[in-house]
Amino acid sequence: MPDVRKFLTADERLKELQRDRKALRRERMIREVAGPVWHRMVRVVPLSFEGQGRLVARVLLASREDVIEALRPDAVFAVDTAMRLAHGAGFLAIQEVQAYLVGEEPLNRLATAGLISSDDYFDSIVVRPWPGPTRLLACLVDELPPSREVQGGYRVVTRERLGRELVGTVGPRADLFVLYEKVEGIETPGAPESRTASSPPDPPERRPRS
Repeated sequence: MPDVRKFLTADERLKELQRDRKALRRERMIREVAGPVWHRMVRVVPLSFEGQGRLVARVLLASREDVIEALRPDAVFAVDTAMRLAHGAGFLAIQEVQAYLVGEEPLNRLATAGLISSDDYFDSIVVRPWPGPTRLLACLVDELPPSREVQGGYRVVTRERLGRELVGTVGPRADLFVLYEKVEGIETPGAPESRTASSPPDPPERRPRS
């Protein structure tokens, strides 16, 4: 397959170079501003929600809350939905429903009840920059992942898995990673306390000679 870059004009190549340099400057700035947060975040192994099984998208025909409640016996909620159920705050601008399911039976049941569409929706991109209907994004797996129960009896992914899903979904976003650490109550070393603990002791007080 021919390299399309060979057919770019000089102006187009310059625009590509400027775009790449701008992205590199932004990445460097994020690393410098984030500091310790960046180092903690890059140690997290990203986990792709859609890569864990077969991802199916269905359009919501009822409220998001009704769909989540109907899925409560069957689902382990993931990504943004898990964070909102556990802590009341999410990290995606569009509030949809992300969940792990074993088999299509729950989807068929919700479709029969008129809560979601009966047909798969063509667009299953988890984070989409374009408008569209509110969806249920169901990752169909052979076995549900480890979970924890939160208020209301909903099962959501574990704290560790949620952090991995966050990085795997939105990439290295230090601001969102800080939000995740805060709501999950993850203790992070405080800069002032660390400096105090590592500072040398004060010298003994000298008494004036008589």
